[in-house]
Amino acid sequence: MFPKEALFSSLYAALAVFAGTVLAGLAGIPVIRKRTAAQPIRDNGPQSHKAKSGTPTFGGLFFLLPLLVLAAALPRIDKSFHPLSVIVFFMAVFGAIGFADDYVKVKIRRKGLSVKQKTILIGLASLAAAIYFLWLSPVPPFIMMPLSARLVEVTGAWKILYLLVLVPFLFYMSNSVNITDGLDGLLSSLMAIASLGIFAVTGLLYAFLPHALAFMALTAAIAAGCLGFLLFNRYPAKIFMGDTGSQALGIGFSLLTVMAGVPYLALITGFVFFFEGFSVVLQVAYFKSTGGRRIFRMSPLHHHFELGGWPETKVVFVFSLAGLFCALAGFLVMSGPLFKGG
Repeated sequence: MFPKEALFSSLYAALAVFAGTVLAGLAGIPVIRKRTAAQPIRDNGPQSHKAKSGTPTFGGLFFLLPLLVLAAALPRIDKSFHPLSVIVFFMAVFGAIGFADDYVKVKIRRKGLSVKQKTILIGLASLAAAIYFLWLSPVPPFIMMPLSARLVEVTGAWKILYLLVLVPFLFYMSNSVNITDGLDGLLSSLMAIASLGIFAVTGLLYAFLPHALAFMALTAAIAAGCLGFLLFNRYPAKIFMGDTGSQALGIGFSLLTVMAGVPYLALITGFVFFFEGFSVVLQVAYFKSTGGRRIFRMSPLHHHFELGGWPETKVVFVFSLAGLFCALAGFLVMSGPLFKGG
């Protein structure tokens, strides 16, 4: 568990991405402010958010670019880092979809890409990621059974069944992470915590998990990128990451859990993300079935607490504590049998 080689590789990757994110932010914010319009604030959002008008977006580029450099460099040093490059590639694909949405919002129309356009693009990208994992990856697809360290390979017709589950799973989780990005510093904080939680799990399972070195390095790098971005995105935010960053983080986190064989940890470690998205589903379904009644004051869930009188900083702090508890729960789910020698 936690071999020195993996710890040092992860530390170097984290430091490189953190430094790259901070430098990109320092250099990029003045350029973005000068060349692009601010992200429009939702008319149907909390009225307190009107004060954010004028805040630029596209900040997700600050951590995406260093991650892309890392993904290009590491496999040249060690081929075992190949899964890291694949996941970052799909982060770039989803980030490009988010970038297109952000660009349309600030340059063409406030609502960005249509729901249909985004659904098709994200659906096709989710399908491509699932197909790669099931049929093109050099490592056969597998699932590590929860509460044990036993790997079960996915073969034959099970791949088709898994595909039918995996595509909506990636679609839903990537969008749930995107939905979570609604308060200054909220997604940056939660993703840093969730990534470190998965980092701890992959270190714990190092002896059992194919390409654990790549997964440890990537989770450390994503956490570092989020922490570097948090310097600019904490309340009051100097810049938003936009869909450029939130869509990329969504697929990065969910696809990483899938390729590491622990997709259920996206729902345990990432439970806050899952429930943020589910709160929207619940609200819409209840609203339509009751003719206009609501479960929450506003969805997603973080707005419910805002409208209840909580300041943004309190919501972020409490949600981060919940994220920390979920990360610990995910670690304990995987650690029990190992500590018993299972």
